[in-house]
Amino acid sequence: MPHFRRTDMSHGQTISQPIRIAARRTCHRALLLMGALLGATACENRRSTPAVDSSIPLRPATIGTSGAPTPTTWDAHLGPVLLVSGPSPDLATVVLGDSTRSGADTITAREAIAIRSSPAVLIGRGDSVQVGILQEVHSAKGEEDSECTGWPAWRITASRSATGLSPWAVGFVGASVQPIRMDSIESLSRNDSAHLAADATRLASTLPAGGGGERFTGLPFTVTSLWRFRAGPGTEGLVANLVRHVNQEARPLEERTLVIAERDSTRRDERFNLAYYDRSQGAEETVESRDVLALARPTPDAQPMLVLGRDYGDGMAYALVQRDPSGRWREKWRSPRGHCK
Repeated sequence: MPHFRRTDMSHGQTISQPIRIAARRTCHRALLLMGALLGATACENRRSTPAVDSSIPLRPATIGTSGAPTPTTWDAHLGPVLLVSGPSPDLATVVLGDSTRSGADTITAREAIAIRSSPAVLIGRGDSVQVGILQEVHSAKGEEDSECTGWPAWRITASRSATGLSPWAVGFVGASVQPIRMDSIESLSRNDSAHLAADATRLASTLPAGGGGERFTGLPFTVTSLWRFRAGPGTEGLVANLVRHVNQEARPLEERTLVIAERDSTRRDERFNLAYYDRSQGAEETVESRDVLALARPTPDAQPMLVLGRDYGDGMAYALVQRDPSGRWREKWRSPRGHCK
């Protein structure tokens, strides 16, 4: 029986239960506000059924990739920016989609004008959907609300059809992104939780050790977070974070692994097959970790897209990992790294 502990890694926020968009009348009001930007798809909220001192990255070779982004990796269907929930629902970190231009960790005056007073689709891990309106810059680079300096923090308010914003995870301006529900290990039965944790541990144990990874060989894994989701018709998906430690007094070391796997949803006795992984090793306080923020589709007919926060200890970056029709997952985009004090 593998060991696992229940950890909510929702970027400092507790994602509320799924929020239904109340009624057709409310939906029409939201559409009038958003115009051609959001379209009817966002309002319908279609539900899908069942969260050394520097790290040594171990990059997957044939299953998934996690390298530097190419100039065309940001999907235009997602709008110009990625929004990440701040310390409270009314604050949003604004991350520029075009991560290749000079000064990509800033927003120009022209870009600010384009997104100010614009509606945004705000989604959570439980497939909740809200409409928020970006108002104004709250702080130049987030100095007032965190120790990190990367992207500007903006005030965001609920649309006129709502009384206030509930907790959310990520958002997209001028887009009709559809969330995909993820069920956390905490919400599953004890039997399901144990079987899924065992599958995740088995997959992590089959990965190559890589440079310096021999130190962790044979050590037990702990599942720190795990979610189950519907990856496609007849396909069940799993995404999990696992950790193992070298407990040496002077400088404890840590290995952190993210795995994505799939199986036939009609055969629950079948094992999951690995579709993507990312692993890093290093000093406990600086090794890279990955926070699962949300799962969504850029368009109704698109493949699922996982939004990740990448924490380097001294800074944060964000990434999009998307499924392809063959069932493999690959990192499509990564933001610049915001630095922390």
